[in-house]
Amino acid sequence: MEKGPLKSFRDYMKEKAEAYYKSPDEKFSAGGDFFTAPELDRAFGFAIADFIAPLIEGFTHPVILELGAGRGLMARDILTFLKENRPDLFDRLEYRIYELSEPLRETQRKVLSEFPNVRWIRDIEPFEGIAVSNEFFDALPVHVVRGDSELYISEGGEEVWLSIEREEIRDFIERMGYSGLDQRIEVPLDGVRFLTKLAENLRQGYNLLIDYGYTSEEIGKYPEGTVMGYKKHRALGDIISEEMMDVTAHVNFSALMEYGRDAGLETILFDSQRNFLASNPYFMAEVERLAFEEDPESVERLSRLKTMLISMGDRFRVLLQRKV
Repeated sequence: MEKGPLKSFRDYMKEKAEAYYKSPDEKFSAGGDFFTAPELDRAFGFAIADFIAPLIEGFTHPVILELGAGRGLMARDILTFLKENRPDLFDRLEYRIYELSEPLRETQRKVLSEFPNVRWIRDIEPFEGIAVSNEFFDALPVHVVRGDSELYISEGGEEVWLSIEREEIRDFIERMGYSGLDQRIEVPLDGVRFLTKLAENLRQGYNLLIDYGYTSEEIGKYPEGTVMGYKKHRALGDIISEEMMDVTAHVNFSALMEYGRDAGLETILFDSQRNFLASNPYFMAEVERLAFEEDPESVERLSRLKTMLISMGDRFRVLLQRKV
């Protein structure tokens, strides 16, 4: 049977992601395909702002660079918190948003219209300060391999396994200690390259990355890999279709820490989102305050904060790297 032209799974995933984020369809919230923590409650963005303020207050003209800002809610909450609680920092701050989706840019412009210090970029520019991302790296495409073979997709939507051709992929597997693993392995060359470019442009400061993912010690939990599609708040295991969906892969945090060192990024914090938020003074004060309120809005907000701590708490990880 003629299988037609082949494309690597990496290219297939890239095309799916680009089509998805360029479409004007609703992606976030109850009417979309998924929630992110900033969509749940402002306390998340406030906690991020509370955490990063001491890290960047020493810079004369600090930059907060957000990678993939969704609807702009985290940016709005970070800027609101700093304007209200750290006006000295807010007044000399530039907030940059790296966003390639024009529909999302338009939404972000509306949400952030009250803040004159926001600027949108299409390429990473040199800066001092901190890069912040929440559920950004999981959307970057990955190569999928098993043994000595890489996954390709035929024009008819069939899986085809061919010998690994790219030396970069073999080098990654060997460096990460994955040789001999009898399972699907996702090779995040795009994620590594993006992190390297980010580090090259970060003259001084930090990279704060929040996402769902795993470490090398945990890779055995995912014998069939982690690539999933999300549609209307349902996880779809079969993504080889014409259907529009959000396609993601869990972030390999061990790889970002390992290759980050090559780019001069030193890991100074790696923990669960639960522990990260539980150690944040603002977030926990908000949880305690809401626990004593009885009005419906406070009860609902407390429930959403518990979702960040409990159901999302262990699945999501927080990585903080410093440029050295």
